[in-house]
Amino acid sequence: MARREFNDYSIFSKLGDLSNYNFETLNSLILNMEMHVEHIDIFKYVTWENNLFAITICFDSLGRFLQIEREVWKDLDVDINHVHED
Repeated sequence: MARREFNDYSIFSKLGDLSNYNFETLNSLILNMEMHVEHIDIFKYVTWENNLFAITICFDSLGRFLQIEREVWKDLDVDINHVHED
C-alpha cells in the first residue's frame, strides 16, 4: 500500500492555524468536501467530510471561528474530540 501524504487528506492540512479563518473564508476554500451545518443556540457547527477525513468546527453567530470540535482520520481509525466535559 502506498504511503499517504498528510496533505492527501484534505485542504485543511494546508491551511495552518484555522483560527485565522471565518466561516465564509473556509467555505470558499473547501470545495471538494461534503459540508453539513447545524445551528445550536447562537452557535454554528460545520462539518466538512471526505472519504479520509472529517472535521467539525464551531463558529459564533457572525461566522467567527471559535474552536475545532472534532477531527476524524478515517483510515487511521483516529477520532479526536476537542471538547472536554467538565
